[in-house]
Amino acid sequence: MTAGEGTDLLALRCDAVADLTSAALADLLEYVDPDLLYVVREDTDVRVASRLRRAFDGPVVAAAGPADVRRETVAGVSFAFASSVSLLDPNEVDGPERSDADFVVCDDIAPTTDPVALEATLAGRDALARYRSRASESTTFLTGALEASYDHVWTATVDGETVRLPVRGVAPLRRSGAAELACLTCDRNGAAAVSSVPADRFGLRALAGVGPTTAERLRANGYDTRAAVADATETELRSIEGIGDATAREVVTSARALAESRVVRRSDEPVPPVAEGATPLFVDIETDGLQPTIIWLIGVYDPERDAYVDFADTDPGRDDPGAATREFVSWLAAEYDSPSLVAWNGHAFDYEHLERFITRYAPEYRDYWSENVYRYDLYDWAVRRNNAVLPGRTNRLEDVAAALGCERSGPAAALDGKTVAERVRRLLEASSDDADGTDADGEPASAPTIDWTAARRYCEADVRELAAVADAIAAAEPATDGDRATDGETTQTGLADF
Repeated sequence: MTAGEGTDLLALRCDAVADLTSAALADLLEYVDPDLLYVVREDTDVRVASRLRRAFDGPVVAAAGPADVRRETVAGVSFAFASSVSLLDPNEVDGPERSDADFVVCDDIAPTTDPVALEATLAGRDALARYRSRASESTTFLTGALEASYDHVWTATVDGETVRLPVRGVAPLRRSGAAELACLTCDRNGAAAVSSVPADRFGLRALAGVGPTTAERLRANGYDTRAAVADATETELRSIEGIGDATAREVVTSARALAESRVVRRSDEPVPPVAEGATPLFVDIETDGLQPTIIWLIGVYDPERDAYVDFADTDPGRDDPGAATREFVSWLAAEYDSPSLVAWNGHAFDYEHLERFITRYAPEYRDYWSENVYRYDLYDWAVRRNNAVLPGRTNRLEDVAAALGCERSGPAAALDGKTVAERVRRLLEASSDDADGTDADGEPASAPTIDWTAARRYCEADVRELAAVADAIAAAEPATDGDRATDGETTQTGLADF
């Protein structure tokens, strides 16, 4: 990562990558392009750790290593990797005169719950608090004992002063299929954005329709790379035992999308918006979770005017969760008679909740919203309706946009939507009257700090990326009858040829 934009820390669990071939492991490291590798303590395998050290040209730190504190500074962001939390306690060991790591990584850090008292505690909290009280900079604590979805601010008291202990997990996210490997983009302010990708999306396994057996068949027939598969015809792939018409077509189109970083159209269906003369407005909402009690930010990008505007409630409260929604729909009605909104997964999220909030908090605009506002979902059109194959390792907007060359930078790079939503939720909980002083998880409630400016830049990056993806889809050559035919060969060309 470019200096000044943060440092990428890739955390791995050995069992999540043990089955990767050398080519797939190299593909993983090239795709993520981390600055540091951290091997978490759980399921440590020295053989896998050794493979990682040989494959990665950079610092590799294993939680199961020697009992010490290892320090690394990359792109101005400092890390202290501690094999034991006791090594951080100035009362137990002779520590450094200054504790100035931006991030402390230690797998001893983990919450525990008393099943009788139903109270949550943090292992090593007192030692962490004494370390944090000495720190000249704010410190965020990272732990491989927790999945990367964990983000919580604990508190402790040192010499009568309250000390905040931000704790984040870094371990891969467990899923029903392959684990999702987590990469944290860390900045010097203690912020960390989490991105993830399934561990089986590398090498030939990154191709749609390719599992372990098909990957072996491809390699046995000389197709060792995605580029080689992309150069093949469907007829050539169908000649491989066990690969039929549908699989050959799926594998070839996926290979061309990934290897050439482009959108491959599967149909000639019109790309949204389809309303005559419609100018798209790309929209994204930020909430406090998947079942939102507040929409605190709505961002809109108008490509015709090249103008971005947002409607933000940076002092959110449960007493008026519809403030941003009212501002948005009032502005929309004043500026556009019949706007065409475009969102990513909008039918399943953005539009559903916007309609609910407009109905409840801005009912005077309900008819305008229903009768005059066209709503389109680019994800639904491309993925659910199978009209296009996208070049991302996943179909998440940020992955597709990055594959098309839209890389995030600045404050937006050190945030992710789930983290922001979680912090807004905890902010609402901490500001409400709670008799026992705990949040919904039974943990001590502590209002998180939120960089509202960075969060707004994150939303702006989302809608501009959406516009870029829409442009790439519109520029892709529609499929012809020959492309759709069972025995046909696709004749798509790359985006650079348009």
